[in-house]
Amino acid sequence: MNKYLEKIKKYFDILKESKISPANLSDDTRKLVIGIIFCLGIIFILTGHLIPATGQYEVGDESPLTIRAPQSAVVIDSEETDLRRELARTGVDPVYEENRVAFNDTMDQISQTFSIIHDFDSETDNIADLNYELNFLNQNFSQEELELLVGFSSDELDRFEEVTEGVLREVYNGRVASDQMDEIYDELEQRLIDTDISGDVRELLLSFIEPALVPNLIYDETATEELRSEMANQVDPVTREIATGEVIINRGEEFTSEHLELLDQFGLNKSDLSWFQITGIALYFIIITLVMVYYIRGYHPKIWKENKSINLIQILLLILFILARILTAFDLNLLMYLAPAAMVPILLSVLLNSSIAVAVTFYITLLLPLIFGGAFSIAALAFVGSMVGIFSVENLSQRNDLVRAGFNVSAALIVTLVMFSFIEPAYSAIDTLTIMGIGLLNGILVAIFANGLLPYLESLFGLTSSVKLLELSNPSQPLLRKLLVEAPGTYHHSVLVGNLAETAADNIGANSLLARVGAYYHDIGKLSRPYFFSDNQFGGENPHDNIKPNLSALIIKSHAKDGVEMAKEYNLPPAIVDIIEQHHGTNLISYFYQEALKDSDNSNFNESNFRYDGPKPESKEAAIIMLADICEAAVRSKNFNKSNHNRIEVLIKGLIREKLIENQLDNSELTLKDLNTIAESFTRILTGIYHQRVDYPDDIEEEMGEKSNGKAK
Repeated sequence: MNKYLEKIKKYFDILKESKISPANLSDDTRKLVIGIIFCLGIIFILTGHLIPATGQYEVGDESPLTIRAPQSAVVIDSEETDLRRELARTGVDPVYEENRVAFNDTMDQISQTFSIIHDFDSETDNIADLNYELNFLNQNFSQEELELLVGFSSDELDRFEEVTEGVLREVYNGRVASDQMDEIYDELEQRLIDTDISGDVRELLLSFIEPALVPNLIYDETATEELRSEMANQVDPVTREIATGEVIINRGEEFTSEHLELLDQFGLNKSDLSWFQITGIALYFIIITLVMVYYIRGYHPKIWKENKSINLIQILLLILFILARILTAFDLNLLMYLAPAAMVPILLSVLLNSSIAVAVTFYITLLLPLIFGGAFSIAALAFVGSMVGIFSVENLSQRNDLVRAGFNVSAALIVTLVMFSFIEPAYSAIDTLTIMGIGLLNGILVAIFANGLLPYLESLFGLTSSVKLLELSNPSQPLLRKLLVEAPGTYHHSVLVGNLAETAADNIGANSLLARVGAYYHDIGKLSRPYFFSDNQFGGENPHDNIKPNLSALIIKSHAKDGVEMAKEYNLPPAIVDIIEQHHGTNLISYFYQEALKDSDNSNFNESNFRYDGPKPESKEAAIIMLADICEAAVRSKNFNKSNHNRIEVLIKGLIREKLIENQLDNSELTLKDLNTIAESFTRILTGIYHQRVDYPDDIEEEMGEKSNGKAK
């Protein structure tokens, strides 16, 4: 392992010496580098358990860590299998080869023995010679037995021979196996004891029979072992199910042969890296990631172009997979269900959009189970929890809604986990209660992480969530209250522009919430000099009457710059700051430009001094606010009192056409169809606001005035 770390360190030293830094890289190169780092990080997390912590383990070694099953599997129980196979072996009867001539050989030997004894003449023959002859027949008698034999009369010998042959016939009616001779001798002796034969004669009879007894069944050891092996091999291996995350051996416990066998079956007891498994997981991950990349590039090109959005997705996935890997370090199997998978889709739904969140849900569902050994239950929980979380934040209106989403996730996970406890018979009632608690805790963790990370992610990645926008739309916000008090005309103008922008954005599929809130703040720069703007003059003296046109133009256009500075001071989101900066584009401040043209002293002035500094709108929302701003102001200034609809429609379309011709909308991605929809939307709303009113007769006006005065009193 050390050599791999040394190679990585050497690689970073080379990068340092080459002075390669992110600032020197193009956007595409930076995205590629970060993407490679992300992929390597996830692959390491997914395959970290395949890197051996030590060399091979042996029986008696102390386990340095708690080792878990990396995946659910059916493993062979060798101890039980060996026991059953041994029972099968011992249940096989010995194999014997039949000796068909055994009985005849025995009877011939007995007949020859008695014939020799019959021929013995005690007066002329020597007992020693008799014993010598009997030894050739494998008959060994003691001196006392020989004397007893030769003392029998001929009839007694015949009777003795008859008894001996009868006993042998009786014995040979059964099995006389070569490996059971001791048992047969014992049985034969017991039979003779049960008769009325005297002890001396009985012992003599046994002396005759034992050496003559030849087995009629010869034990075949080779055939017996073959048959026993065959029967043992026919016994199927005994298996048992190992659940994902089940502890194989605890830290500090000594290894037994059973432990080592389980490790071998899971491929965990080896000193070399499992390159085959690592390669398979890496290829699977790369394929899933490429599908995800092509999806975002094809269906969400705007998000793909924003490095911050891609980086957000990568960071959240890394956080989730690291948390999941940490959970595998604990000894409790059910803790794997604590992985807060729904956290990532919920945050992405709030910060980006729900379609990206759904795509990432599938991504997590396909990859997260690899950390827990491919458990299907983890995939199901990740999918169900994430989808419920996405649905729960679809209409988010405040940060507390994230807590509600967390409890919705808890409910969904509890139902899913209980369902799996019914499917899995290994779960006890206590296990079921435990996983219900884990489901509840998972949802709580999702709510905690989502609530805790959201403000930091907004700040770190410069993203604006719907929650933040809704908070900013509250009239009690300090900046809006300040605008209402110090520049009430601008405030009411901004509210009208917000209504126009929200409706138009909604009609063309833009971010209507961002358009409305951006409109509320687009003119906050006027707070620096509120009475220099007609919104707040209320028929009083116009300060522009006393200054030069070029100075007036400078004051007017400075409200965009002042607004940006004020927005940053109040920590408004970057999206709002961009709208403030871009909502006038590079438009010409035409009134003061024309006034300057009339002034003979300004014959050589620069037109750029009478244009806003820009930039031009770079988003649909900023462009909509620009158009809503000029259209609302223009319609209000006309004081229409009849035939409002047609005249307002002509005015609005003319203003939009003018901005299109001046190329102010080039960077906004608005289409001609969008512009037509926007014009229709503006016309409908402004006609409703500035509709034609009936002129009241003077006497009615006087009467209404008197009633008002009376009420005032």
